[in-house]
Amino acid sequence: MKYYHPTQIPRSSYFRSLEWIGERIVCADVNVRGDTYPQTWSDDDELYTGVGDPNCILVDGKLQSTIDFSQEEKDKYWQKWTGLVVDKISGAGNQFDIVRVNEMPGFLGGGGHGPKPCGMISVDGNLYLAAQNLLGWKPPRHGQNSQHGSDATIIKSTDKGMTWTPDLDEMLIAMEKEQHVRSTWTWTTPPEQRGTYKDWTPMFPGNLFGGPSFIQYGRNNEAALDDYVYAVSGDHWDNGTEMRLGRVTKDRILDAKSWEFAVVDDNTSEVSWTNDLYKSVPVLSIDRHLSLPEMVYLSSAKKYLLATWALHTDYHANDGSELTILESENPWGPFSLVHYEWMWYKEEAGLYCPRIPLKWFDEQAMTGYMLASGNWITVTQYYLPQTMQFKLNMNT
Repeated sequence: MKYYHPTQIPRSSYFRSLEWIGERIVCADVNVRGDTYPQTWSDDDELYTGVGDPNCILVDGKLQSTIDFSQEEKDKYWQKWTGLVVDKISGAGNQFDIVRVNEMPGFLGGGGHGPKPCGMISVDGNLYLAAQNLLGWKPPRHGQNSQHGSDATIIKSTDKGMTWTPDLDEMLIAMEKEQHVRSTWTWTTPPEQRGTYKDWTPMFPGNLFGGPSFIQYGRNNEAALDDYVYAVSGDHWDNGTEMRLGRVTKDRILDAKSWEFAVVDDNTSEVSWTNDLYKSVPVLSIDRHLSLPEMVYLSSAKKYLLATWALHTDYHANDGSELTILESENPWGPFSLVHYEWMWYKEEAGLYCPRIPLKWFDEQAMTGYMLASGNWITVTQYYLPQTMQFKLNMNT
């Protein structure tokens, strides 16, 4: 389905609206920083998340913000405050904290110059983390200034994030040291020559499926409707256009060749699947209004809820952002509009990457908490995880 603006999407006949309840709630530990926060509800009843550019490190067992660090200190701790880390979100939506699980030392580099988390899921007690930008900065698919969000791969943990397979740390550290010039944020090897590094290639090269975000089916994927794990991906980190849908049997998540991608007939809404990503068709297209998406399945309603967003200025948080919430009976659509907010919360908040933790969602009352990232430029007030409670109002 192709649109030029979210408001062109037909209104939902099932959900009448999304209503905000109360004020913004920030993480209990004000030293916590970071963004993106793809999260999953695991079998131990904990929420695990990937955090992009964490800007806080463990010092004597406590998280400490790097905002006031000297450049010498930032250089010293480069592997800990850039790239991504794995954390655990403790508490409830209205009072939560962050606990560091793994500083992921090989996943380093700021913004689109280094790996960033895009998806997390728990299946049979194992965690799977999808990360993008693994081959460094690349030109965006649309425009000039958006973050590209490409070259994604998936890794697996059987011990709740303490260790990961495959172990990419050594390879990523070597590549960054060899090809990335930190002082100028440039790469010595041209983007078109960085399709691989030595004998390693990311699972999903390029932009088309460059940021897989796993569809959440409740605790430990227990509400899944079949034996597949599903993921949606935009073609940019911010302000992209196309969203594709992929799936793989849960025993082959790390095997790129086993992934299938949706091909939807716009006339009949029937879906078929291809192993060739380049033969797939976007399940949704909203011209420059579709960024790193989040999709969850609401079992009681038998509906998929899709959250996406866009910055008012490409890759610039100070001008504010928009929020779009859609619903569908199938992960491939067709989609209907539940909520569109041109100025999401407030301009200076610059919110992005909406997440819907199902652990915090009451499917009977249709209330939950939306977890979001905030303006990375005004770091002291907004560059930290934050939640807002919401209610989905039904049509009667």
